[in-house]
Amino acid sequence: MALTHTAPIHEEPTSVEFSALFDRLRDDASGREVRGENAYEQIKWIKAERFGTITLPTELGGRGYTTRDLLTVVIRLAEADPIVAHVLRAHFWQVKQILRLPDSPQRDRWISAIRRGELFGNASSEQGSIAAGSYDFQTRLEKSSAGTFRLSGTKFYSTGSLFSDWIMVSAKTSGDGVGFVIVPTNRVGVELVDDWDGIGQNRTGTGTTIFRDVEVTEDEIIYLRTLGSGVPAVNDVPLLQLYLNAVIVGILRNTTADAVDLLHSRTRSFDHAPSAVPASDPVLQKVVGELSSTTFAAEATVLAAANAVDQAYASELAGNPAANLFNEASLAGAQAKVHIDKIAIQAASTIFDVGGASSASRAKNLDRHWRNIRTLTLHNPTDYKAIAIGNLLVNGTALPRNGYF
Repeated sequence: MALTHTAPIHEEPTSVEFSALFDRLRDDASGREVRGENAYEQIKWIKAERFGTITLPTELGGRGYTTRDLLTVVIRLAEADPIVAHVLRAHFWQVKQILRLPDSPQRDRWISAIRRGELFGNASSEQGSIAAGSYDFQTRLEKSSAGTFRLSGTKFYSTGSLFSDWIMVSAKTSGDGVGFVIVPTNRVGVELVDDWDGIGQNRTGTGTTIFRDVEVTEDEIIYLRTLGSGVPAVNDVPLLQLYLNAVIVGILRNTTADAVDLLHSRTRSFDHAPSAVPASDPVLQKVVGELSSTTFAAEATVLAAANAVDQAYASELAGNPAANLFNEASLAGAQAKVHIDKIAIQAASTIFDVGGASSASRAKNLDRHWRNIRTLTLHNPTDYKAIAIGNLLVNGTALPRNGYF
């Protein structure tokens, strides 16, 4: 493992660090969503700012961001443009994986790619009959008689890969093995299909990726393990889960801002309303106040859970990954999801209580907040998370160790 590095020397980040970028992304974000435009241009801005380097250690040219730091900035990014924020989720996971590689030319190669601003996508999930999150895949990584490796299979929910330079791919190997490899998106045999048609987050490139006998070099194999070798103590799923929650919080912040703007834009109210001026109406003020409070609570929840993740990662950096700390991080991530999913879905619909019938105009596109949040919550079932938490507390049954905990 080569994940040892110095502690970050910066203070907790604020939106000021990337304020110009976020302002640029915020401009016409709603319009891009209405028009169904992919974020190719916006991702170019992200790469130009080397945003994908922020979790690299400072001695490797990054900013040394912790999980809490990262999610603090992701919340602000998602407030500006939740599509772009979601596209980058897999990238920061791959940075974690690459930092764990032993010091070697292989590790240097990937660190250099990150430092250049290149982005990494993900192709892990598959459609079919195999249980989701089980680390069992139909995609195959096989060694040929010539000693080279070939990758074949079809993935779905490949969020971000459409805009990325590289894709991390999970595949079955010989016997009971699982491999994770990185291949360039433009390699012969790789096909990216923009076929995700979700009601929300629908320009995130969350579609099909096909691998037809794709060549994989030795240094593109990040790691191999067997399913029967036990579950490693180190677990990045809490980070991945909280990242989605951070995007939701960013959307809630945008929803609150839109609610305020919508209220100020109204020039009349109903004859029987408490006030003829909507901005002076205590009923409408209450709606905005509750929406703001929900957003505050959701953000505080994400950052509190991020602290638990950082404590677990600190044990890894110290050279002794603590299974109990990673279990606590998994629990915190699950609890955050159960809470935020419930309050966010409800909160995002209250913006229409501020605006009345005119707020339902398609041109206003205010329904995007609810659609995007609802889609994000469907990443894995909230009820199953709540049941697992209850079973742990009531019966001492450990949380599942799969791709969702």
